[in-house]
Order: sequence, then structure tokens, then C-alpha cells
Amino acid sequence: MKLTNRGLGRLAAVSAVALTLAACASTGTNNVANSPGPEVMSAQEIRGVLAGKSWKFRGPNNTGTTLYAEDGTSLVEVDGKGTTRGKWMTKDGQLCESFDPAPFLPGGVPMSCYPFSGSGGVYQAGKATFTLAS
Repeated sequence: MKLTNRGLGRLAAVSAVALTLAACASTGTNNVANSPGPEVMSAQEIRGVLAGKSWKFRGPNNTGTTLYAEDGTSLVEVDGKGTTRGKWMTKDGQLCESFDPAPFLPGGVPMSCYPFSGSGGVYQAGKATFTLAS
């Protein structure tokens, strides 16, 4: 089959339409990236959830309980390992924590911030899940 200038023009037009349709299919209204995400909690909302309460946490490597004091200090008991003290603060959408050295945490942990979200007594900070301690 021999393509003429007219045939090449049609091929180019068909290719352009196909590319346009492919682009529309990948950016349509059903695309998850176009969906609104969960509402970000303000620093004050996160503080209101945590301050003055004890929370059980479950992370990929540890479980335990943390008391988040109103003054920004914390007392952490890691199941089977011991206790340490720390500091905490909030930013919009984030919980920030540092931990003092302890026998199971020789170097301590510098202040690190993690995305914070949730509701109804179950919250997520980074890879840890928090539920109100009874």
C-alpha cells in the first residue's frame, strides 16, 4: 500500500484525534486526583483532640500509651520496653513530636512532624493509629 500526501494527512488527523481522546480519558472527571481530599485539621483542632488526654497508639513496630499534657510535654509508655518523656506541638494537618533518650531509645528522637487525621475517637499520625485510652 502506497501512502500519498492525502493519505498522510488523514493518518495525521486520525492520530491527533486518538491522542486527544487518550488524554481526555486519562484526565476525565472520574479521576481520583480531581476528587476533594479529606479536610485538613487545624493545629488548634489537633491540639483540642490530644491535649490533656491519654491515647493508645499502634504503629508498625510498637504499641503503647501517650499522655499529651496541656503544656506540650508528653509521657510515653511503650509496651514491653519502658517509658520516656517527650515534647509535642501541632501544625495545621500535622502532629510533631520529639522523645528523650531512654534505654530502648538511646539517642532519643528529634522533633518530627507527621500528617494527622481522623475523627470519632480514631486518629492517624503517620503510620500510627491512636484511640482514646480508657
